[in-house]
Amino acid sequence: MPTHGFRLIVEGPDVHETPLPDALYASGCDDALVGSIDEAQYLDFTRVAPTIDEAIRSAIADVESVDGIKVVGVNWDRLDL
Repeated sequence: MPTHGFRLIVEGPDVHETPLPDALYASGCDDALVGSIDEAQYLDFTRVAPTIDEAIRSAIADVESVDGIKVVGVNWDRLDL
């Protein structure tokens, strides 16, 4: 199955502050790196899925299952890793 790389831009509490990193990991985001640039927060995913669409949809569902986190944007380069 292919691996897809993409970035989800999120809003909500600081994703670097405890307990959010642990909550994101527990929700299924163990394939993401958390980051921020200025005020923008994001999660960079490397997700295995049949299609990029399925990878993004499942990642959004995992992220938004964490209380207070909302996905507000998606970026990807359309290249499988």
